[in-house]
Amino acid sequence: MECSAPVISLRRLALFVLLLAASAGRAADRQVVLVVSADSSLQQLEPLEVQKLFLGLPVVRDNHALRPVRNLSDDQLSDVFLQYVVAMSQPAYDRRILTQVLQQGRPRPAELRSTSQVIQALVADRYAVSYMWLRDVPVSPRLRILRVLWTE
Repeated sequence: MECSAPVISLRRLALFVLLLAASAGRAADRQVVLVVSADSSLQQLEPLEVQKLFLGLPVVRDNHALRPVRNLSDDQLSDVFLQYVVAMSQPAYDRRILTQVLQQGRPRPAELRSTSQVIQALVADRYAVSYMWLRDVPVSPRLRILRVLWTE
């Protein structure tokens, strides 16, 4: 049995729409977002401020210094952070942070190895800022997304 041209076109269009929807769902999972506690008064951080914060330079809001929390729960997330947020290799980043600690006495960013620890740290400190995969941000009202840092 042969299908007419309009039926074939409709099938192709339906297949294209399904593939597009599936790829959009995967792309949403492949986003790194900047997150804070839902209780935080922080509304926005510019990309340069995010970079400064994670490079150990002071970023102040409401007369309080923001505290960076590195999310080391996933190697690919760490790679995205190094490449797209601070624009450094791991050794260069480590040297930069060590220099800040030794020369200016600034504390190292907190480094947590699980998403649940990062969430707990953010909920406990309204001036803490971190990043995570969009898919890992809980649906609960405990966290708030400030911005998308990276999309695949």
